[in-house]
Amino acid sequence: MRLLRRAVMVGVVLVAAAARPPLDAHKPITSPYTFAEDVLPILRERCATCHVAGGPAPMPLTTADETVPWGESIRLELIARHMPPWSAMSGGRRLRHAEGVTARELNVLLTWVTGGTPPGEKAPEAVSPPRAEWALGPPDVTLQLPEVTVAADQGEVTREFVLALEAGARRPLRAVDVRPGTRSLVRSARVFLRSAAAPAGEGSERMLALWVPGDTPVPLPAGAGFEVPANAELVAQVRYKKTWEHEREVMTDRSTLGLYFAADGETPVAAWEIAGAALESSSTLTDVAGGVKAGRSLTADTRAVAVYPTAAAAGATITVDVTPPDGRSQRVIEFTPQPGWERRYWLDGPMEWPRGSRLDVSVTFASRPPGPPPVGPLVVVNTISRR
Repeated sequence: MRLLRRAVMVGVVLVAAAARPPLDAHKPITSPYTFAEDVLPILRERCATCHVAGGPAPMPLTTADETVPWGESIRLELIARHMPPWSAMSGGRRLRHAEGVTARELNVLLTWVTGGTPPGEKAPEAVSPPRAEWALGPPDVTLQLPEVTVAADQGEVTREFVLALEAGARRPLRAVDVRPGTRSLVRSARVFLRSAAAPAGEGSERMLALWVPGDTPVPLPAGAGFEVPANAELVAQVRYKKTWEHEREVMTDRSTLGLYFAADGETPVAAWEIAGAALESSSTLTDVAGGVKAGRSLTADTRAVAVYPTAAAAGATITVDVTPPDGRSQRVIEFTPQPGWERRYWLDGPMEWPRGSRLDVSVTFASRPPGPPPVGPLVVVNTISRR
C-alpha cells in the first residue's frame, strides 16, 4: 500500500511538471523591454496592416506566441532596412506614409529579439484585420475587376485588365484606390491610362495609382487632377502572390477600383521622367559609374507633389535635390526601392519651386553590369504648374 501511494505521488509530480511551460535555459532574459508593453505597440503602428491573420504578409505578428519564432528574421530585416519596405528620407520635410522605424523603435525591437523575447505581464488586446472600407470614403465610381483564379501549382501571376470608361467617368481624377477581394493574395497593382497620343519624357501624368498592401492612398491637392484623355484606356495590372500558408491552394480574387473625381478644369499633374535614355531635350543626362544623373532648370514656378520609381529602378539609391536661384540646395527625397514595392512617395503638401530652380536626380545601382544605362524611365517626378 505504501508503495502504491508513493507511485501515485510520483505520478502527480510528473504530471504537474509536464503541465508547466518549458524553461528556455538557453535564452536568458536580458531585455528590459517586453512584448506586451513595448513591442506590440510598435508592431501595431508599423506592421499590423500586413502582418495580421488573413493579410498579405506570410506571418501574423499580433501576439508574443506568433512573433517569437520570427525573432531572428525580424532582426535581419531591420538591420538590412528591408522593413518597413518603403522607408525614405527627406531633407527636413515630411513624406506621407513613408516613415521607417525610429531610432528608439529600432532599439526596442532589436533589444527584445536578442534579449530573450520576454512576453510581459499585461495581456494585449487582439489585433483586428484592417477594415474593408475605402480609406478616402465612398468613391465616385467603382469598377470591379474580373475574377482571377491562381492555380494550386502557381505561386505568383500578373494579370492585366483593360476597363471601359463611360463618358461620365472621363473626368479629371484626384485619386484612385484599390480594394483587394482576397487580401492575402493581392500583392501590388498599377493603375494607369494608356493612350497612343501620350507624350514621352514629360507630359500629363498617366500613372494613376501604385498600390501596395499597407499603403494609404493620398488625393491630389486642390487645384490639380489627373487628366483623362477622351481616347485613353484605363488599365489595371495586378500582381497576385501566395504566402507560404497558401502555396498549394487554389485561390481566387475579385478586386475593385475606386475612382475619385477632381473638379473640371483643374491643372493637370505633369510627369518628368528620369530615364536611362530618351530624356527630353531640356534636360541633361550623364551616364555615371553604376547609374545615371539627370538635371534641368525650371522655366516656370512649379509645385512638386510626389516622386516614384519604376520597377527598373529596384535596388538603386535614388536622390532628388532642388537648388533654388539663391543657391541653397535641399534634399527632396532619398530612398532605395525594393523589388515588388513600387509605390508613390508623396510630399506632405506641395513643395514650391520658383522659376530658375535647378532639379537634379541621381539613380545609382550598387552593382550594374558594364554598358549603357537601363532604357526607359527609372524615376518620375510629379509637378503642378503654379497658378
